[in-house]
Amino acid sequence: MGDRSGPVSPAPPVCVTDLTDRRSIAVGPAPDPERVLRPSFDSQDPTALLKQVPHRGTTLPPKLDVITLPRGTVWFGPGVDGIAHTAEGRPVAETAMFARGDATVPAERLRQAIDIEEDWVTVVDCGWDNHYHLLTLALPKLPFARRHLPEAAVVIPARRAAPAADGRPAMLDQCLALDPDGARVRPVADGLYRPRNLHLIWPNHRQAAALHLIDGALAYFDTLARSVPPAPGRGGPRRIFIERVRDTRLLDPHAVRSLDRLLARHGFEKVRLEALDMAGQIRLFAGATHVVAAHGAGLSNIVFGSPRLRVLELNLDLDGGGTLRPWFLLLAAGRGQHYQYLNASACELADLTLGLAFDRLMGTRRQAARLRLLRLRGRLERTMSRWTGRAGA
Repeated sequence: MGDRSGPVSPAPPVCVTDLTDRRSIAVGPAPDPERVLRPSFDSQDPTALLKQVPHRGTTLPPKLDVITLPRGTVWFGPGVDGIAHTAEGRPVAETAMFARGDATVPAERLRQAIDIEEDWVTVVDCGWDNHYHLLTLALPKLPFARRHLPEAAVVIPARRAAPAADGRPAMLDQCLALDPDGARVRPVADGLYRPRNLHLIWPNHRQAAALHLIDGALAYFDTLARSVPPAPGRGGPRRIFIERVRDTRLLDPHAVRSLDRLLARHGFEKVRLEALDMAGQIRLFAGATHVVAAHGAGLSNIVFGSPRLRVLELNLDLDGGGTLRPWFLLLAAGRGQHYQYLNASACELADLTLGLAFDRLMGTRRQAARLRLLRLRGRLERTMSRWTGRAGA
């Protein structure tokens, strides 16, 4: 145990962008989500989706940095994995962004952190047990850590959730088993550690999802996909709808009926990702041509899709601030995939707009033709009404 005498006063947090011991290891182009974003209908306004895109509308180029905290601490434990402090005890605010519960480390606890006489690099955040956080905010940092910090040990929590009912390992372990260098990642027990140097890999932006804008960040998924053996027999479905066991994002029964009708008309197969291991999910998305899903972690698997994949996300204002989370748009842009969305919070899951969205997604004109017929019928009814009125007069 470390033996640091004397009182330690609570220190204010520090933003990751204010830490000065850093060096850039990768850059990315200015974000251009409109390159793959396609409106689901002609009058759709993408403002709510685009306003949270990191760096958009600024002159700040996306960069990925190694940030070094000499004698900094890292905390592993339920809901607090990866929370970092500087040697002076200042918490790095962004590393606690997704903490669950109290993320405060008492001053006395900081004084008694376990000393480690080697360099460590941590890649996980407090939400890494979520599929999105694991795939897109943690694992893509591994190749950068190996390339730019070859002498540092890459550490992850040794703790795992209870295994699945069928005995499958945790998703993190399944991914590392597909990674040719996965055995070099070191699991460590829960605790507070003070390595000789603690390294963070972080974009030069407070939003962790800015990692998606960095050149090469998504290439890691090709490495995993190459390690997956092909499925025996015929391939999986090409058109998929991600169905959840307990889906709270689609509550309007009328919208659900309209969606079910359109999915059946266009030959989509409903898939529950909970029933698939990691290799099965990779095969599914690598072979898919179309995917429809409500906003949720399962949609992260589009990182395994090819550029021919066409995506329709049923999005929702989850924070009540008039914005939509654009993270799957950024993933689609990174993979060069066609991306559409509908805003459930703006009543865009109505029968008409759903049909128009599927028209765009599938390259058909059914709903557009139906809309023209409805407009024509409306004009005819108004004309007949006028003639009837004149005749009556």
